Amino acid sequence: MRQAFADVVSAGIAKGMSEGLKHGVEHGHAQRTIESFEAYDPEAEAKFAAALQSLKDLKLPLL
Repeated sequence: MRQAFADVVSAGIAKGMSEGLKHGVEHGHAQRTIESFEAYDPEAEAKFAAALQSLKDLKLPLL
């Protein structure tokens, strides 16, 4: 469970970074294309969704 939670947090951070970079480039704050940024991950949304689904799929006992 701990790893699934860490995966969701990590993917969420990467998704947020990619969205922030995309937003900055789209609004003309950079003279480069979004693909030129090393931190940009076009698959961040899909990775976040997959990690979140993995967390949801865990069978957690009721307390």
